[in-house]
Amino acid sequence: MNLGDSKYIYVRSLLFLVIFTGMHYAYKIFPNVVVLLFSPLNEAVFQHMKTGFYTYIILTVIEFFIFKKKIANKPKFLFSRIFSMVVYPYLIFLFFLFTRVVYPWQMHFVVEIISAQIVVYISVLFLGFLEVEIAKLEFGKRLRVLLLILVVILIIEFTAFSFYLPWHDILANPYG
Repeated sequence: MNLGDSKYIYVRSLLFLVIFTGMHYAYKIFPNVVVLLFSPLNEAVFQHMKTGFYTYIILTVIEFFIFKKKIANKPKFLFSRIFSMVVYPYLIFLFFLFTRVVYPWQMHFVVEIISAQIVVYISVLFLGFLEVEIAKLEFGKRLRVLLLILVVILIIEFTAFSFYLPWHDILANPYG
């Protein structure tokens, strides 16, 4: 299986969903500061964006070690994945909001969990197919620097908002 194969992207998206789900519940099972940095504190959309970001990092590391010998251009691989890490939190938010267009009322708990799983899977699947095309781009020095700056900004925000939550809609716990 190759990184650009459709079959691989479907399998990879399932692996992402499994990792994401594990990380989603990790803090409830292991409530400590280290786990809190990577797992959601509550059910706020922003916390799920954080979990998706770190899940993408974990998935990239796994992919790199599995396909290390098959990756012809490691910088292209790395920067296409960094691009995806930056985009994924916003993509999951976009798909989450779309579920509220389709069904704007309060969802039953079970329906909401199923909906969330579908959103996670579809958003990473969508990004996986985009990533195949993104990997064909040339990542010049400016683009690489900009992507790294965006990753650092996300890490700072996700870390800061793991410990304190200023009130903003996207940061608010809908059940708190």
